Amino acid sequence: MFIVSKIKEKLFKNTSAEAVKRVKRLWLVYMLPQWKLLAVSLFFMGVYSALNAWSVSLLKPVFDKVFIEKNKDILFVIAAQVIFAFGAKGIAQYIQSVTMIKMGSNFTKRLQGDLFDRIIAQDLEFFNKNNSGNLLVHFMGDLGAIRNTIVNSITTVVRDACSVVFLIILMFWKSFDMAAAMFILFPIGFYPTFYFGKKIKKIFSNQQNSFGNLYAVLAQSFQGIKIVKSYNLEESESKKIKGSAEAIAGIEVKMAKNSNILSPLMEFFGGVAAAGTLAYGGYRIMRGTLTTGDFVVFLIATVTAYQPMKSLANLNATMQMGIMAIDRIFAIMDRKPVIIDKHKAYDLKVDKGTIKVKKVKFEYVPGVEILHGVNLEVKSGEKVAIVGAAGSGKSTLINLLLRFYDVKDGSIEIDGQDIRDVAIKSLRENIAFVSQDVVLFDDTIKNNILMGRFGATYDEAIEAAKHAAAHNFIMKQEHGYDTVVGERGGSLSGGQKQMVSIARAMLKNAPILLLDEATSSLDSRSERMVQEGLEKLMKGRTSIVIAHRLSTIINSDRIYVFESGNIVEVGTHKELLALNGYYANLYKIQFMHK
Repeated sequence: MFIVSKIKEKLFKNTSAEAVKRVKRLWLVYMLPQWKLLAVSLFFMGVYSALNAWSVSLLKPVFDKVFIEKNKDILFVIAAQVIFAFGAKGIAQYIQSVTMIKMGSNFTKRLQGDLFDRIIAQDLEFFNKNNSGNLLVHFMGDLGAIRNTIVNSITTVVRDACSVVFLIILMFWKSFDMAAAMFILFPIGFYPTFYFGKKIKKIFSNQQNSFGNLYAVLAQSFQGIKIVKSYNLEESESKKIKGSAEAIAGIEVKMAKNSNILSPLMEFFGGVAAAGTLAYGGYRIMRGTLTTGDFVVFLIATVTAYQPMKSLANLNATMQMGIMAIDRIFAIMDRKPVIIDKHKAYDLKVDKGTIKVKKVKFEYVPGVEILHGVNLEVKSGEKVAIVGAAGSGKSTLINLLLRFYDVKDGSIEIDGQDIRDVAIKSLRENIAFVSQDVVLFDDTIKNNILMGRFGATYDEAIEAAKHAAAHNFIMKQEHGYDTVVGERGGSLSGGQKQMVSIARAMLKNAPILLLDEATSSLDSRSERMVQEGLEKLMKGRTSIVIAHRLSTIINSDRIYVFESGNIVEVGTHKELLALNGYYANLYKIQFMHK
């Protein structure tokens, strides 16, 4: 236990108090609930270590009684003992290994689930600051490093340390003076491992960041393949990938140099120990103060202890990588989303569906205001349109209505309820949203539509698709509604993807409808068909429509014209034309050819 405590002291000597807390938390939350598996594994580790030392001790009677005294009677007894020792040792190792792997798998499964829950609960600000590549590294690299650290450290600290302890006891039993010399040399071999362990921790952090950059570049290249090809960016993207790969290769070589230098150091100390044992042991045998059997047992115990000692020496490098990975994982796990429910948040109750935006100000970046005291009202069942140039704040208002962000000043109310006071889940359950940035999952068309409402039937999905003018093109697909659309809906055209997303919103059947350039990707014929379905969907519902094509919002109850974060005009289509201002000018430009 002295050895284990000294190893623990050295491992955490240069580790921050916060990192130590996170390691303890990992054990308490994810490992101790599996205490039965842990207990079984630890028991058989101890059995393995004891049997390992006992099997070495059996060499004494082999040499002294069989080889030297030629005692045939004891030969079969020793042979049976050797068979039992190695057989039992193999069984103990098997049980210990299987239970550790099972514990590691359970631990990884639970931590992966909790990590995903924490990430998916974050607000949009988090995802704007963390690219998908770095998030993937947390799931793949960091979790893998933690699992290896947990499994290897337990095995090394318990099984290998116990093996060394039992073998040292055996060595002291056979020759106290030789063992004492060995025990003095033993700790010296560990000091280089802690020096290089600190360097490895820093290199591992750089390595994980480099992997994150590589994954991010790969994701951007694959997702933007049309732009890459249309602008002949293949060579440019290839240079980025090769640069990232080269950086990773350099870090891996650096890692290999620092981690593998421990092996020759341990080989050197092992050679010194073996040479000293042979020289001193041979001297004592010649003087008659040590039997051949005791010498062989001591020598084999020294050689046998070498491998677990080597594992203990390498443990620091593994632990430092694991501690760094734990830090990275829990930095994500401990981050609190900015957009959260209040302590006494209640479920939104939508009766009429009236929306009031009162003196709303907002900024994505501190000091750079996007909305400047916007006032807007949508009465029950009204269809209100928002138009304006790109960057005028139209989509920002939609983001605030969905509470992707919170207002800086002012308030947004639905039926008199401030949306910051209600549960976020209930708010979004009452809003159907169709974005100009269509997102489809790598699943069937049917399942993409059914995501609109949990528990909806296949027939309801088909009905929604018909209203969205999607049914005809879906039935022309090879597998109909069971057609897999590919990553981000890659097997469908832009218009087809938009119609599927509209069908998903129709299936949701929410009292409030938000359309952000919902028909922007459709051709004239498809737009007309979808517009008819949208008109049916909007009937009796409170709807806010952001539109670039003014032809789709002419019949709106009211139109708000945004310019640079301000509402500059409000009225019906005819009223705004009569003003002969911003909206009238925009209308003339779009319909000039007519």
